[in-house]
Amino acid sequence: MKKLVFSLGALLLATTLTFAQGEMGRSPEERAQRQTEQLTKQLNLSADQAAKVKTLSDERMKQMQEMRASGARPDRQKMQELQENYEAKLKPILSTEQWTQYEKMREEQRNRMREGRRGGPGSN
Repeated sequence: MKKLVFSLGALLLATTLTFAQGEMGRSPEERAQRQTEQLTKQLNLSADQAAKVKTLSDERMKQMQEMRASGARPDRQKMQELQENYEAKLKPILSTEQWTQYEKMREEQRNRMREGRRGGPGSN
């Protein structure tokens, strides 16, 4: 019985740690692929657009991994520059309508992150 409880506890811990890693546990190529799939679905990208976004995302994710490779927390300013560079290259790939939708999605994401830092609604 003790072995069973211990085994279940170890399995639960391993599952929790794996889940907690989330995107960080994936290779840059896997993260780029996932991001491309999400943008393709959310923005209804054409095959040509998706291929260009994938190339752009691959480049960005590799750069992000290099920044994180030192083990230290990446410089916020450099991460911001990387994001701005990505978006400057992304904008000409998207139509005006897709770009507007992308900006809306980014703003919603920023709002969720801000709320998360504050502890979310109702916390105090």
